[in-house]
Amino acid sequence: MLIPLLTSPGSIARCQQQGLRYVVAWAPKDSIFQSPLDQLAHQNSTQRTQGQAARYSTRTRIAQSPVLQTTGSSTLFDLKNNNNTSRSAHGNSIRALSTEAANPAASSTTTANNFNNTSISSNGPKAGTFTATSPVRQRRPNYIRDFEVPADMSRLPPKFGDNQHIDIDEAMWQQLKSVVDTIHHKAPIRYAFAYGSGVFAQKGYDSKWEKHKDMLGDRRKKPMVDFIFGVSHPQHWHSLNIQANPHHYSMLGKLGSKAVAMTQERFGAGVYFNPFVEVNGMTIKYGVVSIDTLCNDLLNWDTMYLSGRLHKPVKILLDDPRTRLSNQVNLFNATRVALLSLPAKFTSEELFTKIAGLSYLGDFRMSIGENPHKVQNIVKAQLSQFHRLYDPLLANLNNVTTLREGHLEQDISPLVRSRTFQKLPPKLKQGTLYRYHSALSKAGVEIVKEEGQEIQSVATAPDLDKYLASTVHSIVQIPAFSQSVKGIATAGVVKTGKYGLEKLGKWWTRSK
Repeated sequence: MLIPLLTSPGSIARCQQQGLRYVVAWAPKDSIFQSPLDQLAHQNSTQRTQGQAARYSTRTRIAQSPVLQTTGSSTLFDLKNNNNTSRSAHGNSIRALSTEAANPAASSTTTANNFNNTSISSNGPKAGTFTATSPVRQRRPNYIRDFEVPADMSRLPPKFGDNQHIDIDEAMWQQLKSVVDTIHHKAPIRYAFAYGSGVFAQKGYDSKWEKHKDMLGDRRKKPMVDFIFGVSHPQHWHSLNIQANPHHYSMLGKLGSKAVAMTQERFGAGVYFNPFVEVNGMTIKYGVVSIDTLCNDLLNWDTMYLSGRLHKPVKILLDDPRTRLSNQVNLFNATRVALLSLPAKFTSEELFTKIAGLSYLGDFRMSIGENPHKVQNIVKAQLSQFHRLYDPLLANLNNVTTLREGHLEQDISPLVRSRTFQKLPPKLKQGTLYRYHSALSKAGVEIVKEEGQEIQSVATAPDLDKYLASTVHSIVQIPAFSQSVKGIATAGVVKTGKYGLEKLGKWWTRSK
């Protein structure tokens, strides 16, 4: 703030020595005294903090000198105008302060009279006049909305990321939304989506279920629906949710929200699951993750535990601009990896199969208890949703051309593939380069050191798809396994066994 600097004894003396009569100080409106009462309060607080007679007298002499003319956000100081009017006005202010100290009840009347006589004018601002203008406070936009697409997405371009919002059956949508609203009412959620066979159909399960339902139960007709909830502060969220829904948690919940949040963030992929929870007549499993962890995985593919799930169609129930932007980057990265693994000409189904299979590389559940045809079943049953998700992205890629219905062609020139590889997530790019160098070393081939040539060399390597798949496998493997082990503690032994039995049932009744 400039005004206290200009009213210090040294600064005024220097200005007078240089022959300056007027000094203009620019400061924000709300930092200038808006009214006489504001000025008096400021003088009162300033004098009480000084405490020394010498400083008080110095400030008194300084205050007698300037005549303030307030216009907009600038203040004009007359450094040589020491007339009797300013002295008398200052004397009235000092007397008002003395009266306030002696008789607080009469302070407001005395202050108002003094300033009415000296500085308040009804004909507009003049010398010595202060105009009272209250600051305008702008409402802070709230991007957490209790419906599908927030009304205020002003931080993103119009219709940005609309491809992520996929239509589903209206009755299912209302039921999913009611579940989120019930939990969101007690423990606020920033971002939520539902996914899996409970929301989107998957091929591969037929009437064989009727043959085995006595052994596995009749849950196949009413499958468990999976949710992911992104929250701002996990410990606080779990604290609220434990109070509202203690039956959602296993014995770990009895240790408190701190133990739950610590287990969530320090082990596995940063997600805490509560399975087999009944909400509004629907059996659900919901995972809780912090927005920071979620967005970091979407951008960098640190674990691919959540970014892989969002490679496939999901139903977004609560949207968030930061997550929407991060997920758009995630979808572009998945498209680039698939393109680098495909030949010059391919079909849209081949592209979607590559994308959908990324998150299952390295997942041990694919070999134990999971349907081995799961990726193909997802793509075939949800082909229209995949088109909705990825067609707008393909239209923005200059290296991809649509030939006819369902057939595409890409530019596989070294320059284009190098640029595509360069835009991959850092962890994936570094891991692929490492495996490429290892392969060259085993073959006794000299490794290119120049960065540009090195990128072009790996981007055009015949076995690039194998290097990419091996790197994705290493990223997914450990978090997927540790997250499953963590599920035993977070869900409890009974629910974990129940969940495993259900998975085995799906595996047993799959289509051959």
